[in-house]
Amino acid sequence: MSGERAFESSTPKKGTGRSTALLLGATVLAGTVFVVALAVVGAWYWGSGGDVKEQSFLAIKLDGQIGDAPASGGMLLDPADAPPQLTEVARAIRRAADDPRILGIWMKVESPALGWAGSQEVRDALVDFREAGKPCVAWAETWSTGGYFVASACDTVAVAPAGILMVNGLAVHVTYYAGLFEKIGVKADMLHVGDFKSAVEPYERMGPTEPASLAMDQLLDSLYDDFLAPVAAGRGLSVDALRERIDHPALSPQRALDAGLVDVLAYPDQLLADLASAGTDRAAWLAAVPGQQVLDEDLLKEKLTPLSEYLQDLGDDGDAKARIAVVFAEGPIVSGSSSGGLFGGSALGDGDFSEWMDAVREDDTVKAVVLRVNSPGGSALASDMMWRDLQRVKASGKPVVVSMSNYAASGGYYIAAPADWIVAQPNTLTGSIGVFGGKITFAGTYEKLGLTDHVWERGAEADLFSTTESFTDGGRVAYQGFIDDFYQTFLQRVAEGRGMEVSAVHEVAQGRVWSGRQALERGLVDELGGLPEAIAKAAELGGVAGTPRLVEYPKQKTFFELLQEDLEGGNTRIELGVPGLDRDALSEVLALRRVFDGGAVMLLPGNLTVE
Repeated sequence: MSGERAFESSTPKKGTGRSTALLLGATVLAGTVFVVALAVVGAWYWGSGGDVKEQSFLAIKLDGQIGDAPASGGMLLDPADAPPQLTEVARAIRRAADDPRILGIWMKVESPALGWAGSQEVRDALVDFREAGKPCVAWAETWSTGGYFVASACDTVAVAPAGILMVNGLAVHVTYYAGLFEKIGVKADMLHVGDFKSAVEPYERMGPTEPASLAMDQLLDSLYDDFLAPVAAGRGLSVDALRERIDHPALSPQRALDAGLVDVLAYPDQLLADLASAGTDRAAWLAAVPGQQVLDEDLLKEKLTPLSEYLQDLGDDGDAKARIAVVFAEGPIVSGSSSGGLFGGSALGDGDFSEWMDAVREDDTVKAVVLRVNSPGGSALASDMMWRDLQRVKASGKPVVVSMSNYAASGGYYIAAPADWIVAQPNTLTGSIGVFGGKITFAGTYEKLGLTDHVWERGAEADLFSTTESFTDGGRVAYQGFIDDFYQTFLQRVAEGRGMEVSAVHEVAQGRVWSGRQALERGLVDELGGLPEAIAKAAELGGVAGTPRLVEYPKQKTFFELLQEDLEGGNTRIELGVPGLDRDALSEVLALRRVFDGGAVMLLPGNLTVE
């Protein structure tokens, strides 16, 4: 390998004192041999530099889920096929701007799931790349609004001759479950604090309340403004002209070409036939593209350096004795472990987070910490435990800077509050400073299934969290008091971290979700930007001169680590579909079980998505 990777992958080793699941001897032996083989292959693979071709275009494919944190791999996953991290993509683009081997960027966009702040992160990197004077060519069969937002930073946007442009604005979708609950005999018995804490509404109502609708409209206005301005600038249009084109979408390729939304209608091989000319005589190249002949596939490949190869070649000239830790806090916040193993989705567990923070705090070479938050919130208790871990890091003398990705809301904002500096993208969803809690009861379901539940109890509220009975009047008063008290704790945490009065925090809290730009205006964040800005601030606060070495937490988990978690934690399960029910909707509801834990919850509304 020509140099070390930009991020060292590091995580503390868990204690070996606990007993582990005992497998059949033959399985263990076979697994051990396989692990050793993988280690040898992995050492060879990562030990060799990537094949970066001279005078080539960096080929980037944006498709599928591209997350912040390192993805866990499968048993037979080739390292070259592992999905890149969002931050890796952005870093590679910026590095390519100054790399004499790279003439430009060829970007193929399929169905990326980047999130809006993630899209901004990649787009910002493309803007920096274009400022270096190198061409960027983006192509898609179908352009979505999100993909087009990224591609608009390129000087050439192309579409397939029979493609379609679905660049028709932003829409926020929130699924409401009250109708489903009624059908299956389920009732949501929820309490909350804050006029805008609408996270409970999807489970209790068929649609939003007026305050929730007002807040969402204002949030969407901010997000839309931050979409229109950069896209219009990228396409050489006025904001009003772009708004008109979106309101009257040009779906067909020719109409999109006539409207100035794309530059050429072409197949990939036609664009690649003479790609180098895109950076020398762009007008002549665009005119010639539709008539280009199909080239041999091997000849086309010679013009490109795949992103996977380029990532292997990236080095880091930073000082190993002056490192900055980049900790990825991604997923719903829960107590305990972060991973659901091979068969479950990942979360952000306070147990694992504490181990990462202990390692950072005890490492004398780490001079500052960047906490990359991409979380809609979750368990209030787990959030507070993580808040304490960050306080301990700060008490050790190491500054903490937060970089907010797509979400840093509710519990995600709670853990960000103690930071010395907070950086958010303009379209980050943040704030949502509020608390809710309660329970889902299944009395109606029991009745439909012919089940009965009998309880013997001592104490008026011994069965407070019964799943077959709603709160009693006394239980409701007691639990509302608990929720109210935790809301005050939330306000205190933010006031202390942001240097604000509690009353001032309350004015911008009450569960309201803000865009990053709105949050900056209200003192909830300090700067607009992405991970590079956060790293620069951390270096400044940590007194790190020059280029710092970056160390990443957590490490990517292997197939066998995930398998061991399943065997030890009893996570292996078989899921059965329920006829007539929306499986995704039901999964969303059942996912609340792990977040609740009988305690307060700080979470974004339902399955909020902006498309």
